[in-house]
Amino acid sequence: MDSQANSDSRLSFPYSKGIFFRLILLLISSLLTVCAPSEQSNLGVQDFEGISLEGENIRISDIAADRIALNVYGPNCLPCIKEIPVLNYLNAELKKNPQIKLYMIVDPDIFFDNPEALSTEQKMKEAAILMKEEVKKFGIQLPVIIMKPPFKVDRTEGLVTGTPETLLFKTKPLILYYNFIGPISEESDPNKIPKNMKVIFFKRMAGQS
Repeated sequence: MDSQANSDSRLSFPYSKGIFFRLILLLISSLLTVCAPSEQSNLGVQDFEGISLEGENIRISDIAADRIALNVYGPNCLPCIKEIPVLNYLNAELKKNPQIKLYMIVDPDIFFDNPEALSTEQKMKEAAILMKEEVKKFGIQLPVIIMKPPFKVDRTEGLVTGTPETLLFKTKPLILYYNFIGPISEESDPNKIPKNMKVIFFKRMAGQS
């Protein structure tokens, strides 16, 4: 049985070899197409915008920086709160390079039990008030943006499925290139934070050596 199988295999080898090389060429062609530089942004991020706690309208694609990091925060999210010491440290560190910007962003819907009952304007206004309380209560030092639609934290679909999550973007055009699911680190000791391997990795990914 085995000899027959080997014999059949040898007889069909030239044909199989031809198919193999055609498949390789097709695969290479496909990869080149996928990896080719694109002038377009991805995942709808070009439309991301919101309002700062000071009332300034901020469009993410208009931020003057080479790299942008957006930390997605949620109220009553324990990992989000535990991450704040690390975020405050990173905020101070990344400020040393004007070409890297770090923001905390919030989906206003997550502040309300029935967000569909409120207008976007109402949600934005109320969420800003509530977020100011969060900033004061937990000592958040990052600039905060209350996001407008189409940004949304959605467990079933969309770019962000939960909190915390940190998105890293390159600009010109705005392209998402990495996202950290969960807290970057929950280290709270200020002496240990700079040596934390997760923190060091994040800084490198954000463009700070």
